[in-house]
Amino acid sequence: MSLISSTEEGWIISHLKYLNNIYANVKNGSTKCKLIFNEVLFEINSQYLRENQTIQCEQQDGISLQSKTRKRKRLKLLPDEDLKEINYIKQTFNKMISKTEGLFSTNILSDNNEAARLASQKFYQDTFCNEKENFYGCNDMDIVITSELKEKRYVFPQKCKFYCYDVREIAKKLDLNNQYDFILLDPPWWNKSIRRKKTRYSEASYKMMYNEELAKIPIGKLLCSNGLVAIWCTNAPSHLHSIFNNIFPSWGVTYRAKWYWVKITQGGNTICNFNCAPGKQPYELLVLGSVLNGNEINIPDGRLLISVPSAVHSHKPPLTEIMKDYLPNEPKCLEIFARYLLPRWTSWGLEVLKFQHLSLYTILEETKDTQNK
Repeated sequence: MSLISSTEEGWIISHLKYLNNIYANVKNGSTKCKLIFNEVLFEINSQYLRENQTIQCEQQDGISLQSKTRKRKRLKLLPDEDLKEINYIKQTFNKMISKTEGLFSTNILSDNNEAARLASQKFYQDTFCNEKENFYGCNDMDIVITSELKEKRYVFPQKCKFYCYDVREIAKKLDLNNQYDFILLDPPWWNKSIRRKKTRYSEASYKMMYNEELAKIPIGKLLCSNGLVAIWCTNAPSHLHSIFNNIFPSWGVTYRAKWYWVKITQGGNTICNFNCAPGKQPYELLVLGSVLNGNEINIPDGRLLISVPSAVHSHKPPLTEIMKDYLPNEPKCLEIFARYLLPRWTSWGLEVLKFQHLSLYTILEETKDTQNK
């Protein structure tokens, strides 16, 4: 549903297409309809520039070559191992993009993603809630439905379960009988950027966790003997080091592979340049592991996942189609720190319904539901 291209090097996917396919047939009260996700949030038409970078670009003509050279000399390069990894990602990315002639738009107005940024800000404001609410829910039916919860209307994929609780409560709410074939985590890693954002506007911030707390999640008691775990990770070396040396060992998980989510514009360019100095990169990491002493599953290393990202922070692309080759038929899947629901998955997180609000969708092709209720 979301795969645009699949090669030995990785995949190119459309997050927007995936969402629209999930909600192509929805039971909305007494009618059937189709939901279209707000495509403006995916209108990433140019590389992202911060305010100070925009000013620098505007003033660039007045900067002498000598001052540029001095500034460049002051840059501190990343370690050789990191530079080698970046070069690998860059070369693999170029190789994959070169095979996609005609796939990306060429006539795009570049305006620093103004529409997407404004839509993102509105999304934060419309969905922000100071109150802590704990609840459980599910959709046991084989069809997507809409329903009201806490005086708001949401859309729920088929056969989904969801828990809006702090992750520290997971052992009290879920059975710990090694039942899941795949567990996906998108932890709220501690970082300075989110801490600064929290002081500016609380709508876009979230509660961060220390790595020591993540290691205490009972993944080892939730994952089956042949199970896989995948954890989204920032490019901070401290977090990656913690996964290898603390978090995975605490979970009884062994490292298997590292994949790279490369974020691109609608024109097929990376959302920022590959950086040889410490700073922002156009990719995030997905670290995969399996149960210690479990059956060996052939998971390739160094794969790239390429997609146009949502303008909303931490709106990760779907992995359902990509992971199916490494999982059994009809796998039991769990996402922790989830912000949206998936068909036949169990989702856990304090913002588990963040992207399920009907205000994010346009209702199309509404017809009378003639099936028996």
